[in-house]
Amino acid sequence: MTVQNLPNIGDMLFLMHREVIVTKVYTIFQLIKIRYMEESSEFFVDACMLTNAPNYANSISIGILRGDCGE
Repeated sequence: MTVQNLPNIGDMLFLMHREVIVTKVYTIFQLIKIRYMEESSEFFVDACMLTNAPNYANSISIGILRGDCGE
């Protein structure tokens, strides 16, 4: 899937229900480097994961699917 309008550095968007800030955009790969507003560590997400409004849809943790139960 191709994203038509990639975000710009400094844009404030949402990853699920948490607000993030865009720190780098890799257009060719459609990868976006972000950080949560209240944290300093950065990580990459696919451009399709970012939205303009919070998303409170129910989801399942990948850890649960792997069998990790927080032990």
